[in-house]
Amino acid sequence: MTTDESKASKGFINDLKSIPSPMFYILAAVAVFAGLYVGGFTAFGIISSLFLLLLVACAVADINDGIVPDLIILLIAVLGVVNYFVTESVSLSTALPHLIGAVCVSVPMLVIALLIKGAFGGGDIKLMAAGGLYLGWKGCLVGVVIGMFFAGLYGIYLLLRKKAGFKSKLRIAPFLSYGLGISALFGDVLIRLLFGW
Repeated sequence: MTTDESKASKGFINDLKSIPSPMFYILAAVAVFAGLYVGGFTAFGIISSLFLLLLVACAVADINDGIVPDLIILLIAVLGVVNYFVTESVSLSTALPHLIGAVCVSVPMLVIALLIKGAFGGGDIKLMAAGGLYLGWKGCLVGVVIGMFFAGLYGIYLLLRKKAGFKSKLRIAPFLSYGLGISALFGDVLIRLLFGW
């Protein structure tokens, strides 16, 4: 089973047309509530809610149209920079984990996609770069592990139910978005529990 290659972008604004749907509104409400519930009405809570909202937009666009909109990816990257300046003291030592986060998963995904046709779509790679910039390398690794774990479970479910074959395509942006969202809310706790970092 390989990942579904993202369709070619129709343009910044046209890509957004696949987002509005009942599924988006329901998941967006849950995302905003979760961000504010975990982070409170603080800068962290508000920024987390916006991050989760953008992840929901990426997931829904991929489910509906097979596109991860470039504008949403750009907004996630900008939000990552804003989050850094608002929630952390500005120095090279605090910026480095975010810069590493932008490449620690996305670059290996790009290399794999170049070596194995259809392994990952461009939107998935850009999503992980922007998500890594927002979360930092530890959060990005936690997010990709969670996302790929659930994508694997879903792939196994499809195979067992004979709804897909080994050469079927699987859209993974929703799973990556889920993993990044869980990491944004609970990544520090998970990192301490699993790795003791």
